[in-house]
Amino acid sequence: MPSTKAYSVGLVALSVVAAVFAALWFNAYMKYKIYEDAYEKLLDRYEKLLKRYADTLLSLGKDSGTAALPPGYYLAYPIVIPINDIGFVDITVISKQSGVKVYIVDYHQFAEWCASKSLSSYYLYKEGSYIDSKVTLYPGVYYMVIINPNRTPTSISYTLKTTYKSLHDLVLETLAPGGQGRS
Repeated sequence: MPSTKAYSVGLVALSVVAAVFAALWFNAYMKYKIYEDAYEKLLDRYEKLLKRYADTLLSLGKDSGTAALPPGYYLAYPIVIPINDIGFVDITVISKQSGVKVYIVDYHQFAEWCASKSLSSYYLYKEGSYIDSKVTLYPGVYYMVIINPNRTPTSISYTLKTTYKSLHDLVLETLAPGGQGRS
């Protein structure tokens, strides 16, 4: 029959092993909590940054208003499409007294037009008293140019709205199962 001393030694050995495992578990748990807290802080900063990005994009891509355009004058509104993005631009222009010309041009084409009042190329051209058009643009700086080619002044109202692919993808990613958004 085993002695009591052997049982005591076995019990002490098991206690030491249990204490070592408890210490290792506690250490791992504390590191986990530190990483979990860091992750939560980074996730919060990431979400704030995404919101700022979305707000900035939304402000870059829309404009609307009314204006009086004297004969031969023009209005130009910038459209910015960030790197690695695609912009889907919706334009509506209504001219009350007479037709207008609406162009979408890039920065270089706009500079060419300002210098010579003519365009060799453009991304969109429409003419009339009611213009409702869509165009897809890639990274760069563009301008929506509204020109009154008539001999009489005209009043216009316009709406420029850009939807960005990155925002669309971000919404889908956030809403999708396993997305980045918090539940």
